[in-house]
Amino acid sequence: MSMRHQYAGILTAVPTPLDKEGRFQPAPLQRHIQRLASAGADGVVPLGGTGEYTALSASERLRVVECSIEAGAGKLHVVPGILSPGIGDAVDNAKAFVAAGAKALMVVTPYYFRPTQDGIVDYYKKFADEVDADIILYEIPYRTGVSLHYETVARLAEMTRVVGIKACNPDLAQQMRVAELAASKIAILSGEEDVLPLHVAMGAVGGIISSSNLIPRQWAKVLSLASSGQLKEAIELHATLRPLIDAVFAEPNPAPIKAALALQGFDFGDVLPPMLPASDALRRRLASVIAPIVARETE
Repeated sequence: MSMRHQYAGILTAVPTPLDKEGRFQPAPLQRHIQRLASAGADGVVPLGGTGEYTALSASERLRVVECSIEAGAGKLHVVPGILSPGIGDAVDNAKAFVAAGAKALMVVTPYYFRPTQDGIVDYYKKFADEVDADIILYEIPYRTGVSLHYETVARLAEMTRVVGIKACNPDLAQQMRVAELAASKIAILSGEEDVLPLHVAMGAVGGIISSSNLIPRQWAKVLSLASSGQLKEAIELHATLRPLIDAVFAEPNPAPIKAALALQGFDFGDVLPPMLPASDALRRRLASVIAPIVARETE
């Protein structure tokens, strides 16, 4: 399978480290991005859902982007998320991120208004006219209530600035149609840890996922096997990651990821309202599943 797309590979959705008062802490994020880079990560996505975009103020978001670009520039792709519901806030944040050095942005479908498919296309066109950056579309209907029809993805893929899509639609039939229509034009990146090898078999060239914060090398191996046609081996390796995948999504993301990182000795603090920290029961479960899986990371 061709890896000619610029934004192929495993891009890790990184969490935002916070202090006890809920303020952004740059040092842990910088160290974490450098660690991911040395593990061979292809990119990081700060300020996705995992990075708590919607809970942070605009000034904190900008600091996260500045820190991420400083840590990752030249070593891996840094693709900040834009998870604003409307065009004004989206463009304002995007312009600030581009001024800070961002070359690409992951832009969620506009939500709350429940737009039509034509309205979504118009939104991305206006965004692209205003913002000088590559755009990775972001579809996550179970969070936004907004779906991208596969024909809409095909239309958006014709836009010069659109270079990829983070596909978080669990409907595999929909994903197959998206791949048939757009895989030759844009990088399809799975956002579903659960089925990532299957997305790759259909035409995805990577993923934007959060459990790769913990085991970047094993996710790179899953992708490499699936991309080279060794789907059975990819699925077998993926099955060994299942206890960790299930645990880190057992409560709303990113609280479990932050708890798992803490178990590995990386303190990212807690989450901002309305999210709640991982429960004690989940922390115990993470502690029991994480050790053997992380131990394989260096094999």
